[in-house]
Amino acid sequence: MLRYHGLSALNTTMFPKWDSFFTTLLEQPDAVLMISTPKDVGRRAYSEFDIDIEPARLCTRILSVREQIAREMAGDLKAIANMGQLIFNSYWQNAKDRKDTTKESTDTNSGGDETSSPYAFDYPSTMYINFDPLDDSALAPSPLRKGNFDLLYNLITQSAVEELLQSEDGVVVGEDEVQNRASQLFLSKYYEEHLLTHFVGSQWYGKGDEFIEHLMLGSPIMMSRSDDDIDDDDQEIDESSISSTPPLVVEPMRIAEQILKKRDKLALEWMEVMDAVPSDHTEIRKLQLTRLTGVVDAEAEPVKIVFDDVFQ
Repeated sequence: MLRYHGLSALNTTMFPKWDSFFTTLLEQPDAVLMISTPKDVGRRAYSEFDIDIEPARLCTRILSVREQIAREMAGDLKAIANMGQLIFNSYWQNAKDRKDTTKESTDTNSGGDETSSPYAFDYPSTMYINFDPLDDSALAPSPLRKGNFDLLYNLITQSAVEELLQSEDGVVVGEDEVQNRASQLFLSKYYEEHLLTHFVGSQWYGKGDEFIEHLMLGSPIMMSRSDDDIDDDDQEIDESSISSTPPLVVEPMRIAEQILKKRDKLALEWMEVMDAVPSDHTEIRKLQLTRLTGVVDAEAEPVKIVFDDVFQ
């Protein structure tokens, strides 16, 4: 679990809402974890010891960390809201400089020849940090600080794509409704092809930027206006009108632009959600306080759990 870096790891069947975990935790009885040390370990002066587990106090620590992460993410989202323009500035600068990346070929039969691949833009997600270690007044970052930002960046990129796919207007790249619909269908196929490699399960860092980069480097695609995928209503099409109308041009670059614009807008909306996290904890903290004061299950005996210490 410590090596997992990805989304969709929470069991939403068991915990359908964000506070379901905390309410379930506070319903658990106190427990005593009995650690049993192997007898053949002579370096230790004890063989058994107990650790008290109080769900209410454990809930306090988790909520505190959650609020700290929310404060950090509020600042992160403010930065993400401006990264769309930074990506395009970097793209046009790299295009002007014809900047390429040199990678070693993985083909063993090629004798290790080097090949060049296009380099779209500098990944802002891998370079961003808002903590200054020399600032004594700054709050210390939470654990896994860089990982949290990368997951947030990946999640908001995925959310922007899904909102565009669910839009009734399609991916609006111009005034032509058919072209917008064609762009939406292209994005749907592209997203389906990259879903498992970029957004599901444990992933490498920078997958959100990589998803956008592949789009920006994609070549325009010519499509016929009589394409069956575009005509969802199975309406009859006049052959003369087909021959007289120009073909559709789907431009992945313009689709990427719409994703970044949608992401910038979502970032501002999510900032308000992050700012409201401490107030969202009010009801949970009431339940926690009730549990700490012993009003509920005051006479309940703690459950004893035996744990064999196998670590040498």
